[in-house]
This record gives sequence, C-alpha cells and structure tokens, in this order.
Amino acid sequence: MEQTTIPTTPTFTASFKDVCFKIGFVMTIFFISRILCGLISTYIHNNLTDVFGISATYILHSVLSVVFLYVIPTMAAIAVIKDNTHPSFAELYHKPPRLAKALGNFPAMYGLGQLANVLMLVIMWLIAKAATPKDAVEAMLGAALDQQEVLERSFGTMNGLIPPDWLCAIVIFIHMTVAAALFEEFIFRGLILTALKPYGNGFAIIVSAFAFGVAHGNIQQFVYTFVLGIVLGYITIQTKSILASTILHALFNSISAVMMLFLSTRTIQDWLLGQQLNGAEELSETSSVIMAGIGIYFVVFVSLLVTGVALAVRRLLRIKDFGTNAALKNDNAQFPQIAAELPTKRRTILLVTSVPVILTVILAIDAFAGGLIGSFVYRSLF
Repeated sequence: MEQTTIPTTPTFTASFKDVCFKIGFVMTIFFISRILCGLISTYIHNNLTDVFGISATYILHSVLSVVFLYVIPTMAAIAVIKDNTHPSFAELYHKPPRLAKALGNFPAMYGLGQLANVLMLVIMWLIAKAATPKDAVEAMLGAALDQQEVLERSFGTMNGLIPPDWLCAIVIFIHMTVAAALFEEFIFRGLILTALKPYGNGFAIIVSAFAFGVAHGNIQQFVYTFVLGIVLGYITIQTKSILASTILHALFNSISAVMMLFLSTRTIQDWLLGQQLNGAEELSETSSVIMAGIGIYFVVFVSLLVTGVALAVRRLLRIKDFGTNAALKNDNAQFPQIAAELPTKRRTILLVTSVPVILTVILAIDAFAGGLIGSFVYRSLF
C-alpha cells in the first residue's frame, strides 16, 4: 500500500505553517464573502421585495448565497490551496472499491449528528429558560408568531429558508441537498483535509471538521456539523475519495430539508404554536394528518438516532491503532495515521497563531454573535 511521507524538520514545520496560512486565508475570504452576501441580501430585502415580490426575491437570495457562500470561496480555495501535490478532480471523485460499505455508515453519521443537534437544542432551551411548551416549540423551530413576518425575514437563517411557495421550495431543496453537499465537501474534505493529511490524518480530520462547523456561522449548527465533519473526514480518509462523503452529506441534508419544509408551512406552524389562522374547525380536520406526519418522522428520527449511535459506538470500539505509533507503520490501520515529526501541541500552536487563522476566528465570533460587523457596515452605508 502507498505510504504517507512525513517531511523532516525544518521542511515539515515550514510547509505546515504555509498550509495553515493558506487555510486561514481561504476561511477569511469565506467570512468576508458571507458578510458581503448579508449586506446585499439585506438591501434587497429592505428595498426590492415590493418591486420583485417575495418569491422572486427569495430565489435571488438563494442564488446570491450559492455565489457568495460556495462559488467564491471554492474559487479562492482552488487558487490558494490546490497545487501539484493535490489529487486531480478525477482522483478526488473516483469510485472507491467499497462505496456501498462506506455509504452504509449513514445511520451512524445521522445518529451522531442528530444526537449532537438534539443536545444543543436542549442546552439552548435551558439557557433560554422557556417557560411554556409554546415557547420551547417556538425556540426550536425558530418561528415567530407573525407568520407573514417569518416569510419576510432575511435569508441565511432558518426563518429565511422558509419558502413562500412550491417553486421556492424546490429551489431551497436543491440548494441544501445538491449545492451544499458538492461545494462544502470539495472545500472542506477535498481541499482543506487533503492539504493537512501529510501532517497527520487525525489532525486533518479535526481541523477540517472544525472549519466546516464554524463556516455555518451559528452555535447550533456548529455543534452537529463539527460532528458530521469528523465522520465525513474519516470516511474520506478511508476511501481516499470525497464521492462517498458527498453522497452522505446530500442524504443528511435531504432529510433535514424535507422535514424543514414540512414544519415550515403556515398550517403546520399555526398548529404547533396554537394559532387559529384557518379557524378552529378547519384546523381540527388537519390535525390527524399533521400528527401522522410528525409521528412517522419521529419514529424514523428516533430509530436512526438510536441505531446510528449504537453503530457508531460499535465502529469506534473496533478501531485499531488509535493514537499509537503503529498507525505510522501500518497503512491498513483503521484509524488515521499520526505525524510524529511535530507534536500535536506544536501543530496546534502553529495553526492558531497564524495571522489569517486569527482573523478567521475574529470573523467567526462576529458571525456567531449575529453579524455585528455586517450590521455596522450596512448602517454606515445605507
């Protein structure tokens, strides 16, 4: 089997610092692009919604999101990170010998991701100290009582993803399941993880997963996307391809997209929040259908959650050479190899002290805080 070559010091240290600089630069471009997308989307929402209408404005927001959050960062990543040492596009997307087995990790990936998501929701609920079930549901759905206001909120949040009609629903479904999976896997697993592999596969998985999580721009999504990033990174290392991780990513998002669309309709939100927009009699006729839909999803969700966590624990217990030097000598080791040339602590210090990485952290904190920089710039300009 092909062995991973570990550069010797000081070449190893210099090349590692160079990669950290490049990754930090790409992530900085990503967050700046995110701020620009927010500025343009906010301007369109505030000034052009009445001109174009809600549906056209919604689709325009989606297109802007793809351009600024996916296309521009991808072009920057290709220009900065990808070089002659990187696999070609054909190599990145080659069909691994055991693709079906890799895709069989979906229950484990889904279970771990949703477990992290549920735990984060519970923590957020406790922090918010929701006094009533109504408050809890409202907090978890991110929905306001004013249904029309929900549809008119800015794009880029759960509220902004709510489609006003079926055309927009199709657009956001494609956005979440196709565009997100393709672009995010290419950037975070295809480029960032691959660039870090020579410096320790385990280190590469954690760093790329962390970058993947913070790129989502809020604490709730960060937790479960970080967990997903670890699983997808591990699968990428094992298959030496991002084909399986891209498919798994799309499957995960498709379930979330379908349920989000179901819960985002006015009738469902009205029923969940105890509103009476359609009248009590008409609403009661739909209750059985709503309960059946929620019940089916709940059964599937819990089944995948329990089965997935059990399979993930089983997989972890079977991993060999975890964190040992034997992983360096055995390319068939089930856990990624670890670079011994530079201690993990030293690699971490070099990473977090890189100037572009520091700037990325500042911009990520701003995004987690609600986009204070973007708000300040918007008020200053408009």
